[in-house]
Amino acid sequence: MLLEAFRHAMAELDVSGTLVATDQTAASSAFHSADVGEIVPVVGRIEYIPTLLELAKKHAVGLLVPLTDLDLRSLARHRDAFAAAGCTVMIGSEKDVKKCRDKARCSDLFGEAGLATIKTCSLKEFRLRPFYPCFVKPVRGSGGVGTGLIRNENELRAHVATYGELLLVQEYVPGQEYTIDVYRDRGGTVRAVVPRQRLAVRSGEVSKGITVKDRVLIGAAEDLAGKLDSIWGVFCCQCRRPKGAPPRFFEINPRFGGGVPLSIAAGANMPIYLLQEVLGLPITAKVGQFTEDLLMLRYDDAVFVKARKPAELPGYDTPQIR
Repeated sequence: MLLEAFRHAMAELDVSGTLVATDQTAASSAFHSADVGEIVPVVGRIEYIPTLLELAKKHAVGLLVPLTDLDLRSLARHRDAFAAAGCTVMIGSEKDVKKCRDKARCSDLFGEAGLATIKTCSLKEFRLRPFYPCFVKPVRGSGGVGTGLIRNENELRAHVATYGELLLVQEYVPGQEYTIDVYRDRGGTVRAVVPRQRLAVRSGEVSKGITVKDRVLIGAAEDLAGKLDSIWGVFCCQCRRPKGAPPRFFEINPRFGGGVPLSIAAGANMPIYLLQEVLGLPITAKVGQFTEDLLMLRYDDAVFVKARKPAELPGYDTPQIR
């Protein structure tokens, strides 16, 4: 859906170009939905960034948009190298990206912005003073893998046996959950804010959601954006709101969120704002300008392609379970 949003944004701005998608395997729907698909090494391999740089030069890529957490720090570390190749990466400095990705430092950012947060500690700290129920997640994770609600010590032992010791533990806070999509330009000005309530989540990504025009949530996102220094473009933050209490924040993702198509459909066209800024055009966004109560109900779709080498497909020998 995001690829199509960029395609429509380019058409609306009368900008010609090629959408290039990268993945470590061709067994990816986005790989075949883009104009060009390119296979790259696994994130973390020494060849990963050099390969992306070569592809940026090969296809004359003007804008690189990260969509997962896995390569954010690497891209931030090498953003000047991409700029030298004529490619703008929608990323802040490595220092500021690290603040967002580190859950403990992220909690400090919320405090600096005057926002209530959720108690967060390492697994080691938790064992000294345990509290249940709690919510656990990998220190470095993505897509909801390794997260879970833990009600007692036995459940914790089972979770650690499956996902390892490198876990963060957070206080479990019941209540409504929101993701807030934000566009912040390179000058630090917030141009768009769209809170969306998460009604149902599957594999860490919202499957049912609804936009809400809530001044408290919008103001909180603006306050937080003021503490993010070099972070620019699209980012999202998450919070829980217990009944009758202020929202309590627990996460910042310095990238497009998985549910951003809802904000785009509601009128906050994040891809257009990003293209406008990179192209030096006036940014047409306006805070609060989006459709309220727009409901998103996601469903599975499929891309059909002829497999060249079926035996090389991920999951060929043993199916992948996510």
